[in-house]
Amino acid sequence: MRKSFVCMIVLFAFRAYADEKSEGGDVGKDRDILSVIEENLKAAEKEDFDAWLKTYHEQARSCEARGAEMRECFRIYDMRYELGQVRVLDRSDEEARVWFLQINRRVSGPEMADKEVAGIHLMKKSYGKWKIYDTEIQKIREMR
Repeated sequence: MRKSFVCMIVLFAFRAYADEKSEGGDVGKDRDILSVIEENLKAAEKEDFDAWLKTYHEQARSCEARGAEMRECFRIYDMRYELGQVRVLDRSDEEARVWFLQINRRVSGPEMADKEVAGIHLMKKSYGKWKIYDTEIQKIREMR
């Protein structure tokens, strides 16, 4: 009984979190897109390069360069990533644009300020699943 109560609380909290993060739009309809962005950050935080790479479209223009950057980041830093806000701006059957606000926090490694990053992910489907195709960074603000 206690386990099911705890599970129910966790599911309720996750649903409240998803509703809050979406800021409008059809959360249920957008959940498949938003979950890819969440998976990307979880994989980065765990420093699981293969899982991180699976969130990217196989034809992503910047994936190779970003992959090299992430491998270097994994080698040097231990980071925490938080998705502050996220909103699907528009979507079709094959493409979507998603605005995000992300917090990058250094846990260990050489001195570096925490950063708040705002941008837009261009998402495309690959074999029926949403993937990150490109990312346009709009603003990076150092948090002191």
